Formats: sequence, structure tokens, C-alpha cells
Amino acid sequence: MVTSVSHPEVFGLTESSLVLCFDVEDNKGPVDAPARVHLNGQLHGESAGFAGTRLLRIEGLEPDSEYEIDIVADGGGRAAPDAYFQRRVRTMAAPAAEQTACFATLNDLHFGEPRFGGRPTPDGDTGPEAPGYPGVLETEGQVPYWQVMNGDAVADINAADVDCTIIKGDIADMGRPEQFAIARQTFDRFEQPHHVLLGNHDYYAWRDGNEVDGYDLLGQPETPRHFELGGFRIIFLDTVIPGKHHGRLNADRLSWLSQALEQARDLKQPTLIFMHHQPVPAGHEHKLTNRIGIPPADSHALFGLLGQHPQLKGVLIGHTHRNRVRRYSESGDTPYVEVHCVKDYPGGFGHYRLFADGSFRQEARRTSSQRALSHSRRCRDFFRGSYKDFSLGKLSDRSFCVT
Repeated sequence: MVTSVSHPEVFGLTESSLVLCFDVEDNKGPVDAPARVHLNGQLHGESAGFAGTRLLRIEGLEPDSEYEIDIVADGGGRAAPDAYFQRRVRTMAAPAAEQTACFATLNDLHFGEPRFGGRPTPDGDTGPEAPGYPGVLETEGQVPYWQVMNGDAVADINAADVDCTIIKGDIADMGRPEQFAIARQTFDRFEQPHHVLLGNHDYYAWRDGNEVDGYDLLGQPETPRHFELGGFRIIFLDTVIPGKHHGRLNADRLSWLSQALEQARDLKQPTLIFMHHQPVPAGHEHKLTNRIGIPPADSHALFGLLGQHPQLKGVLIGHTHRNRVRRYSESGDTPYVEVHCVKDYPGGFGHYRLFADGSFRQEARRTSSQRALSHSRRCRDFFRGSYKDFSLGKLSDRSFCVT
């Protein structure tokens, strides 16, 4: 049997680990043939027994060291380098301080979503299937795909032994009580505390005059608020206009944020801000993904405020369903970090470590169960094959260190 290694990805990277994703295929499609991973010519892992996307995590690597990667399937097929599979990678440098905490993030869970894919409507919602625009329905399997992806992500997070999980909005697809009820049952399986910030979808029931209180239904305090974790101040900032797709940062919200940041600066606390919508600078608001963000006037007010606070280490965002890191001159070197959604491709969560010197590290992760990988693989080529490029981002958007 002639096999090949297809769709290879260097998905994640730390100072001591490397995560690879790939398929093994013959001329009929995915097969369960073995594949072996060599680093600098030495065997470091083997994957077999699954006809679909494989996920292989390799531990025990040396910090700040270069590794040449070779993925070889039985029959001799090798992974070819491309934008998502660099044959040579360098691990991060070792942390310079003690780790004080670690946490996970989830965003864009969409409990109750009836389908994903199809041809997008002009406002970005899911449209009907069409040539080049396949879709998936929640009714296709014994368990809805969103329950598979969210439930298995919770299991992976529990296995990661985090101190807490932060959920950055779009929990209930249409903001309905029954969707929040299923979400709460799923979140009850977390072994450590979880904290919730609502997104635009969590208020969509308001469009029909039903003022559903998602915080109350999830048993969570309202935002804005802040708390401490591992010596950091964690700020939850509300960006939602109930019933609307795009976000807003009005004067009241910015005033509250200013006070919370001033307190953190006085206490010399490194700070992370969590919000649902992404900021949009002037001149970029016409593209669909930006039309549903925070308008430029509000965004520039935010940039100016954050630029006054050197203790701010990052702004962690949901909403866009993609991995992307941006910086804006008005707020200096502060990264604005978007992370892929839970429910489709690549499907997973963010993993963060906090350190005593005020640095933090992100590693975006894929949910590792076979059924989750099968679903995310199916969604990879949606929207005329463009979804992978949109959602996956660069390796430096998924794994990085902020000092």
C-alpha cells in the first residue's frame, strides 16, 4: 500500500514539547497505517490505529534548541514542508522565573448550534450548503457535534491540571435558557473553578424580547469584574450590545476599566484583560470579520488607555474563531490575542502559564479525542477551502511568550 503524510501541522510549541498533527492517506483517503516522527534523526514518537487526523505530543525536549522534524508513514511517504509544517523549529527558551499559576481558556462554544458551514450570508451568519460550501448538522450523529467538542475539551482541560478555566463568550448559540442549561451541565464537569464572560450570541434571545440572564443561568457573577490569579490581576471587560453582532466600549465601560487598571498599577500587579470582541483600527472596519468587532473610535480610545499601563501583559479575546496576535502603536507592545473556537476546526482551547516575573506563555491546543479530531478535520476545508488559512494562523500566533 502506498501511503502519504498529508496536512502536517506543527501545532504547538513550548520550551520542552512539540505538538504535531497530520493525516496518513492512501489513494482512497485516510488509513490507520503507522507513522513515525524523527527529530534530528532520532525516533521520538509513533502513531497508528486511527484513520483520521493524528495528534502527537512529544515531551522531554531541550529548551532553546533547534529540531529537524521528519514524519514518515509505512511505505515511505513523508510530510512535505509548507506554511504549517516547518521542517526546522526551535523550542522556546526556559522560563526565567517560577510558575505561579496555569489556566485554560475556551471561547465560541455555541451550545445548541443547529449547523456549521454552508455559504455565509452577507452579515456572516451560516447559510445553506452550496458547491464548495459543505456543512455539518447537529443531528447527524448520536451526539451533537458541539456537545462532542465542548465535552471533550473539558476532559482535556481536566487532564491538563489547570488552576481554573476562563470562558470568553458565545456559550449559548442563540442565548436560550435550554442552551445555557446544557452548558452549565457540561461546565459542572470541570474539576477546578471556571469563570464566565458572555459574548454576543449569549444575548441573541433579546432580539425576540426575551431578556435571558446568562450569568444567572450559569451561576456566575456579572461583568465587569476582576480577580487575582498567581499574582496577576485578571480583568473581565464587557464589550456586548445585547442583540447585536458587533461590540462596543462606551465611556462607562472605559471609565471602569481605567479604575481597575490604575489599582493594578498601584499594586504593581501584572494584568491580563479578557473580552469577547476584537478591536478594529480605522481603515480596517469594512472587512466582514472587522465589521463585527469593536468600532474604530471605541478601539482607539481603548488603545490610548491601555498604552498608559505598562503592567498590562495582554488582552485575550474570543469572537473571531481564529488564532491571531496583533499589536497597535498606541498601546505599545501589548499583544491582542485571538484564539480559535472550541466547536469546529481546529477545535480546542488555550493553555496559559503565569510566572513570578510577570511573564506569561500561551500554547493553543487541539482537543485530542479521536471523535473531536474527526469532526474538526471535516470542517478544515469548509468555505471553499479557506477555513484552514483563516482559523489556524501562524505558529507564532498559537505558541508564544510575553515577558
